[in-house]
Amino acid sequence: MNSIKKKIVLLRRKILFFWLWPMAFNLFSKKPINEKLILFAYNQNYDNLPDNMAGIFDFLKERGYDCRIMHSPKNPLKRFLFGITFQKYYARCKCVFLTDNFDPLYAHQPRKGTKVIQLWHACGAFKKWGYSTLDLAWGGSREDMLRFPMHNTYTHVFVSSEAVIPCYAEAFRCSERRIMAYGTPRTDVYFDKNFVSSQREELLKIFPEIGDRKIILYAPTFRGNSPTAAYNENPLDYEKLKAALGDEYALVMKLHPFTAKKFGLTEDEKEKYGDFIFDGSKNLKIETALCAADILIADYSSLIFEYALLNKPMLFYAYDLEEYEHDRSFYFDYKSFVPGKIVINNDEIIKAIQDNDFRADRIPAFREKFMGACDGECVKRIAECAVM
Repeated sequence: MNSIKKKIVLLRRKILFFWLWPMAFNLFSKKPINEKLILFAYNQNYDNLPDNMAGIFDFLKERGYDCRIMHSPKNPLKRFLFGITFQKYYARCKCVFLTDNFDPLYAHQPRKGTKVIQLWHACGAFKKWGYSTLDLAWGGSREDMLRFPMHNTYTHVFVSSEAVIPCYAEAFRCSERRIMAYGTPRTDVYFDKNFVSSQREELLKIFPEIGDRKIILYAPTFRGNSPTAAYNENPLDYEKLKAALGDEYALVMKLHPFTAKKFGLTEDEKEKYGDFIFDGSKNLKIETALCAADILIADYSSLIFEYALLNKPMLFYAYDLEEYEHDRSFYFDYKSFVPGKIVINNDEIIKAIQDNDFRADRIPAFREKFMGACDGECVKRIAECAVM
């Protein structure tokens, strides 16, 4: 970004954060709080209501609350106007739910009587984010993150266990007193045995060619330092994997949302390996994929926390661990933290699967430490806290 454009962007942010948004908030605050108004706010990186909000939205709507979706548009001009509209509702609502960063909310502290609840979009605490990344290649500019407020308005942060509270306090620069182990709402489905057992059939409706083969789910996180700069590497040797595993297994891919629209199987790969590899990045729900999978191949993705609730084996394909750790870093030592066998090439993946060598004995302690507050009642517990 050239220096003139940088200055324009900086000036615009200053006007929004320190003048326009606070002025609008103060103007709309002259009216009393609407005890029935609940906001569900999410930024332009999401296309639909985030799954960590959906259960709470339904729970409160069924009980007569005025639940409003506040979705920041992708178009910059519309996003500018939306920021002002948001202040109108923020100034008068009973509660705001978030699952990610949301700039219009950071320009003004909530009124007394309004709760700002950060649910976050991931369970546990794995790779670093927020203020924890200030001096890392992945993180935002130290100057920008300290100049403009972020994560400064939360009255409550709900996490998946007591063990991760210090990580969230560091990432959000907030007091541990505001962070509570109430669980992660979207994990409630994994405690519904009927739901879990039905998901293989749901997956087969999308990919009937899998038949009675076991399912390997490959769900890597993205590389890159922002949603727009995200990229996806393909370290899998499809030909080798198919030759060794194709009779007994099918490989289902579920790429990170930041990369799912830009990457996937090429037409040539579909023709060669289409009876072994199935790309569910765009049309397969993650809860369906996790429940249907027999084995998860992950890398640094926080999906491992949810998958641990299902007590099924995992492999950790950490072929670029040193580089990733340098750029992004982790809250815990990777090699002693992950609940499964670490592999660094395709031959090791094949051997681990053929030998049934997953080191799955690590899962129970991992699940208890990082997902201990998830019990199937998270939606009810958090929703009731929001409106009490």
